[in-house]
Amino acid sequence: MSSRKSFFVAFACITLLFSTQQVAVAQVAVDLESRIETVESSLGPRGNTDPSIRWNLEERMAFYGVPGVSIAVIEDGALLWAQGYGVKQAGTEDPIDTETVFSVGSVSKVGTAAITLRLVDQGQLDVDRDVNDYLRRWQVPANELTAQEPVTLRRIMSHTAGLTVHGFADFQPGEELPTVVQILDGVAPAKNRPVRVNLLPGTEFRYSGGGTTVEQLVIEDVTQLSFTEAAQEYVFGPLDMERSTYENPLPAEHSNIARAHGRDGRPAALPRGWEAMPEMAASGLWTTPSDFSKLIIALIDSYHGQEDAFLTQETAHDMMASVSPSDYGLGPEIGGEGETLSFAHGGANNSYRAWMSGYIDSKSGLVIFTNGTQGSRLIGEIRRAVEVAGWPSH
Repeated sequence: MSSRKSFFVAFACITLLFSTQQVAVAQVAVDLESRIETVESSLGPRGNTDPSIRWNLEERMAFYGVPGVSIAVIEDGALLWAQGYGVKQAGTEDPIDTETVFSVGSVSKVGTAAITLRLVDQGQLDVDRDVNDYLRRWQVPANELTAQEPVTLRRIMSHTAGLTVHGFADFQPGEELPTVVQILDGVAPAKNRPVRVNLLPGTEFRYSGGGTTVEQLVIEDVTQLSFTEAAQEYVFGPLDMERSTYENPLPAEHSNIARAHGRDGRPAALPRGWEAMPEMAASGLWTTPSDFSKLIIALIDSYHGQEDAFLTQETAHDMMASVSPSDYGLGPEIGGEGETLSFAHGGANNSYRAWMSGYIDSKSGLVIFTNGTQGSRLIGEIRRAVEVAGWPSH
């Protein structure tokens, strides 16, 4: 074959290859768009088994009085798509976008766990050591129960430490915020009862935001940083989570903030437009689904032992193992095993509802944030629609 003919044959093969690749890329884009449209148009209440009776996302947002929603889907270890819907505040035309931050309630605990476990990897903390060995400004009060079994970070993070105080009321604009020690002692302006041990540590599951507040103080006392500084140093900075912060009250200068709404769908926490959560580790995180996806991906990569991962593989495996008698690991709730292993957490502050989940084997995940008190029911419908579209959601 002549060199000229060889050239044209090779050129034709290359052209065919690129054309085939372009068709494949275009098909992927079409498939993705179709799946997104399925999510946006396949909503309905639990128990509705008739596939012909479905509502779109805008209709269900209006039904529940939720002005704004933001969604992110992770596939094959990367952010596949993210989209904001609705508005930051009812009665305005200020749209939610992928950079809009939401209060995410107890999803904050997963971020807090990430700080703690980074400190474990650095040798600064041991999850099985008595937390009083680390605490400087306050101690878990001793009693006959702590004399038998210590309060440890493993027990705090899995809600088996026997500590009280399930959750916390948010603070309205203008209200004085308590310090972390005032929160732990239940002293005004804190709104909660004192955080104390009244179950034998290690013997029962009882969800405790109070315990996570002890974890917050451990982080501060060991690092000699404020909690917001520690989060930036150990999690947000390394993962380039530029829109995330535990600062409370969130300053208006942070900008692009989803405003608070009550059960009636009307704006709440006025005039500022959002509450403050001084119990930062338990419920004070402000973030976006795209930003939080970076943490989910980092935890999945760590579990698989990826080089230069966020956590060591040993620590990531420890995080994703439930601590008996709890279904929680070190931070998130754990589901399934082997190929079905997953981790998840919901969040509920006064005016916001949130959800995150990650799936170890498929390296996929889902994040949904809303700025309405009835957002949990909407999140449930979105999760089912995501499943209809072929993505994991539970």
